[in-house]
Amino acid sequence: MLYSVLLGVGISFVYDCLRICRRVVAHGIVWISLEDLLFWAFVSFCIFDLLYHENNGAFRWFAIMGAAVGMLLFKKTVSPLLVKYVSRLLLWIRRILAKLTAFLIKPFRRAGRRAEDAAASLFRKAKQFARFLKKRLTVRYRMAKMILYKHSGKGSEGRNRWSGERSYSDKRRKRTE
Repeated sequence: MLYSVLLGVGISFVYDCLRICRRVVAHGIVWISLEDLLFWAFVSFCIFDLLYHENNGAFRWFAIMGAAVGMLLFKKTVSPLLVKYVSRLLLWIRRILAKLTAFLIKPFRRAGRRAEDAAASLFRKAKQFARFLKKRLTVRYRMAKMILYKHSGKGSEGRNRWSGERSYSDKRRKRTE
């Protein structure tokens, strides 16, 4: 009977630890459901172990009643104070640690902002240079295209200059001169 009462106290204590954890760290419904599932699997294993080792595998109601009494005693006496004050203590510690980390990270934040500003400025200048370079290259490309078009044979005058030949009109002009 004593083992079953102690098992009930242990089960309640583990569940109170879960409750404290939920108060200190926010949990979503999925996470809470998963925690409860694992908790009840743990509880069923513990009760099975108690029945197997202490009662030689026989199911006896006094073992289950002893666990229920242990859980009820713990819940009515120690549990409210334990959950309330340990949660407050852990929340206080978490707040202090958050302030300490914020204080320690502050210089790195400043350096990070400066680096971010410098990178943004550099990026703006690179973007301006790229625009400038694109305009210059576009102008050069168009000029080269016009020159190549002029000398590509689209006009007879340009083709003959490059090939060393004279057009019919050039030959005619020479004769008349």
